[in-house]
Amino acid sequence: MEAEVKPGERAAAAGLFAALVFVPALVFASVIAGREISRFYALAWSLLAGAAAFAIAYTGRVSYFRRIFFGLSAAAFLVHFKLGLLSKALAPSCFADTPFCHIAMAPYFLNYLYQQYLALMSGDWRLWGPLTLGAAWLFVTLAIGRGWCSWACFYGGIDDSLSALPGKPALKIDRWALKFRDFPAALLIFFMLVSLAYMLPQYCLWLCPFKLTDTFLNQEGGLRAAQYGLMILALAALLAAPVLTRRRFFCSFLCPFAAWQAFWGRLNPFRLSADAASCNGCARCAGSCPVTAIKCEPGKTAEILAYCNLCGQCLEACPASALRYTVFGLELPERAGALGRLASVKYFYVFSALTLGTAFTAFWVPAAMHDVVRLIAR
Repeated sequence: MEAEVKPGERAAAAGLFAALVFVPALVFASVIAGREISRFYALAWSLLAGAAAFAIAYTGRVSYFRRIFFGLSAAAFLVHFKLGLLSKALAPSCFADTPFCHIAMAPYFLNYLYQQYLALMSGDWRLWGPLTLGAAWLFVTLAIGRGWCSWACFYGGIDDSLSALPGKPALKIDRWALKFRDFPAALLIFFMLVSLAYMLPQYCLWLCPFKLTDTFLNQEGGLRAAQYGLMILALAALLAAPVLTRRRFFCSFLCPFAAWQAFWGRLNPFRLSADAASCNGCARCAGSCPVTAIKCEPGKTAEILAYCNLCGQCLEACPASALRYTVFGLELPERAGALGRLASVKYFYVFSALTLGTAFTAFWVPAAMHDVVRLIAR
């Protein structure tokens, strides 16, 4: 439970926290987006990130304002990379093709290793390019771990936003969801092996819902029809299932990168932990978890699974305030005052996640703002 402080002191501390997020976010966003468009758009996106930081620090609510930030970034992704495919007639030079997808990196990992082996043996250092992406992924994993899936991933932003729309789920999946929670891990292993066998990105060809508008390598009628069929199912899992179930269905059951981060995210120190002394086993946290990552039995302390992506939604649902952000399960000593309140694991994590989330999404959010301005100006 966060200590009560005067509104003025709380606002001042929240303003400081917002500035701490805004400055590095602006630097990264300006470098990324300023290469092709005005840095004004990077400034606008960084100001929005700073506003989210202020709201989180002032109210103490992580998930609510994270979801707004996350949803805006996902909407911008659709505008810049996907709606452009339908709007090139209006603004031929506005929109871009889809960038390298981090989700594809996980099921194609063995292929990357094989490519680097060939590069090492042949001396062709041009093939070492994917290692830079690997280094970037390692840095992000060490910084925010599984939080990537709740602050930066464009698929996650779509899934998360849609799952928040219904007041109550039309389809309840709680009874069987935990039983199938390891399915993404099986999917990851399967596609890693099949991709290596065929030397093709098989997940992209068969399940990626956004490949519907792209070129297929398979030209045969039967295979092409099967690819379309599976991709339509994946698209339904991304767009329809979260609205019906009030759960992040695609992220929980069809995303191999979620399983990838669940494993490698253990390198990151940030955790969500349940206090055994405070938890009464009411299971409200499990009912609120959008990715089915909490196991809770009556009278027992809630168990946070490796699939938790640190979104913070369970913190707001817990009536006993028994859940909190920790470092390897440990908390920092509580400090008095508005500034002391910010010196906690919770705000260290939010700073890291919001700053890196703004930097990564700067690859498309400022560009989407630019696209919209150009369309309006036509």
